[in-house]
Amino acid sequence: MENNNHMQRRLSNTVKPADMGLEEWQVALRHNQAEREHFAISEVSEQFCPGEYSVRNHKTRSQYKVIYRGAYSPWNYCSCPDFRTSGLGTCKHVEGVKLWLQAEGKEPRDEQPRYSSVYVDYRGQRSIRIRFGQDSRRELAALAAEYFDHASVLRPEAYACFDTFLERARGIDPEFRCYPDALEMVISQRERLGRQTLLESVYTDEMLDALLTTRLYPYQKEGVRFAVKAGKAIIADEMGLGKTVQAICCAEIYLRQKMVESALVVCPSSLKYQWKSEIERFTGREAVLIEGYASRRLELYKASAPYKIVSYQSLANDIKSLNRLSVDLLIMDEVQRLKNWNTQLAQAVRRIDSHYSVLLSGTPLENKLDELVSIVQLADPYCLSPLYRFRHEHIVTDPATGKTIGYKNLSDIRQRLSGTLIRRTKQSVRLQLPSRTDQYVLVPMTQQQSSRHEQLRAAVSRLANKWMHTKFLSEEERRRLLLMLGQMRMLADSTFIIDQDLDGRHDVKVGEVMNILSDALEGSDTKVVIFSEWERMARLVAMELDARGLRYEFLHGSLEAKKRDEVIGRFQSDNECRIFLSTDTGSTGLNLQAAGIIINLDLPWNPAVLEQRIGRIYRIGQEMPVQVLNLVSKDSIEERMIDRLRFKRSLFEGTLDGGDDTIFLSEDRFQGFMESLASLSCPPSDNVLPGRSAADGRSPEEEKPSRQDAPLPEEEPVVRLFLTSLRNILQSPEKTRQLAEAIDQILNSPDQDT
Repeated sequence: MENNNHMQRRLSNTVKPADMGLEEWQVALRHNQAEREHFAISEVSEQFCPGEYSVRNHKTRSQYKVIYRGAYSPWNYCSCPDFRTSGLGTCKHVEGVKLWLQAEGKEPRDEQPRYSSVYVDYRGQRSIRIRFGQDSRRELAALAAEYFDHASVLRPEAYACFDTFLERARGIDPEFRCYPDALEMVISQRERLGRQTLLESVYTDEMLDALLTTRLYPYQKEGVRFAVKAGKAIIADEMGLGKTVQAICCAEIYLRQKMVESALVVCPSSLKYQWKSEIERFTGREAVLIEGYASRRLELYKASAPYKIVSYQSLANDIKSLNRLSVDLLIMDEVQRLKNWNTQLAQAVRRIDSHYSVLLSGTPLENKLDELVSIVQLADPYCLSPLYRFRHEHIVTDPATGKTIGYKNLSDIRQRLSGTLIRRTKQSVRLQLPSRTDQYVLVPMTQQQSSRHEQLRAAVSRLANKWMHTKFLSEEERRRLLLMLGQMRMLADSTFIIDQDLDGRHDVKVGEVMNILSDALEGSDTKVVIFSEWERMARLVAMELDARGLRYEFLHGSLEAKKRDEVIGRFQSDNECRIFLSTDTGSTGLNLQAAGIIINLDLPWNPAVLEQRIGRIYRIGQEMPVQVLNLVSKDSIEERMIDRLRFKRSLFEGTLDGGDDTIFLSEDRFQGFMESLASLSCPPSDNVLPGRSAADGRSPEEEKPSRQDAPLPEEEPVVRLFLTSLRNILQSPEKTRQLAEAIDQILNSPDQDT
């Protein structure tokens, strides 16, 4: 029997009580949720549909079908996604029916129907089972023995002849039923086997090459076959390995086999014209852009063109009018934008019904494992589900606070993803790409930069110390903390980003960029790409280039999509234009192989963003060695970020690229980090790195920084880690949620100047 005490007590959504099992805790959470929500529940028909109920949620205006035949009945059912993926055999709607029956003084309709049926058992691992009623029970049991095992589960080999079983079963009992979700599961598996046969018999390497006007690399052909066989798949190749052409080749197979009539490509607005250009160049087919006024866009979804292209934002707006959208083939680029389940964009995309889908992302895992689950669910909602079990098996948390302190069993995730996600790196496919050299260039700050940075650092230290002693910060203090951390990063670049005072601006990085360009452009034809998170920083470089009469192209977030291709084209084709400036809003989807040097004016918090920048030039088509120069202000917040970047990269590699199986941040490390925050109140170190002289009385402006591979700090506190710890540990759940949202907004916004 259920423990009513567990059902009635207040439970945490993140920390499992020590006296409860994992599934017991999850069932209790759903029961408590049913108590809090107000469902409109009614019995469908006491005479014709005993035990079937309609449950309507007034808040979401969603309606679900529930079948309830008593506690723990294997034939309970709900049409909601949670019932299908949780593996619990219940959900808040089923629990709501339980409560409603108790309130109405009714007993569950636990009598079994006379007819027999085939259904999907969602408890544990999903399976197709048969339930025998009273009518023709003996004859049906004898027939089922040919197709189902001793546990009444459909045998794998029986999928291919399931229609024969249904015909024979209905010949015995005309009332025999096969529920739609069971039939859908059978059809899906049979179609998968059919696609595999098609790929093996028809689409040889030569046939795949004939589909497009370009030849594919062997690993790209492998990716195409993987995605078509899966039907819904994620191609997560490292940036620069040609995911776009693989998706287009998949679409051509579906189109030529008459499996689809058209494909809908969903991508960032900045990539619409690039997708249109590559589709038409590789296939010779028409590609229609869904753009313009809302009414016009709604008409274009019905266009007869084989390819239709729409931006994420337009799609999100259109879904509000369409409610749902059905497409034959869905291609989504940069799908990591949907990592947060609760955003309007992610919710809108989940209202697209597609028979096939190809999802593309070079960085499916950026910050947290939960993000990977959110993305994978778009292709296969069962692959990494249920989320609570995934967290239990792979995320190490503090028992008291629920905060993440490490990750484990990452190789198991790779195994579970093997049929849904395919990922190759440049190293693994052994492409003949040129060499790549990465350097951290330590740059001193000016006295004014250092002074203002020190003031902010001291203020951050005071707030951190207060939190360590009281475990409390007011809303205003939290807001100031986030603002100051952001300003410290800006000051590491230039004072101009904050105060916009050109005459009184102070920075060293702009001068260092000019020094690098002077060396790079003299006596060679090398082209250079320069990235910054801050548009104002990029504009400072642009002003210096203008003053020196150097030609350049500038790509930033406010540039119209139509002009984007013109900017890229001029840089790629014009030998006189050798400099390309870009903010992070322009870093996705760029193909800038004409360049051999990339300068990162600042370090993003996320290593995936850093690799995204580098992947713009270090990709297929690159013929020259690539030099990556990361400018880092010495004794600044930037220098302390490097270790955090390394940890997040190791998480990515452990999960997707075959790296370490366990990445563990011990409590000792967290505690040690929190204690080390006190050192922020001390002046920056005066130590001089090997190979660099002290200023010798000169101002920082007079000292030209030496270019060297700066050693990566191993023990310095990492501010991002502090933010993560702060976000997870703060006492108030509501305030913690608000703080976490503010952190994500500030630290993940690609082009923020305030």
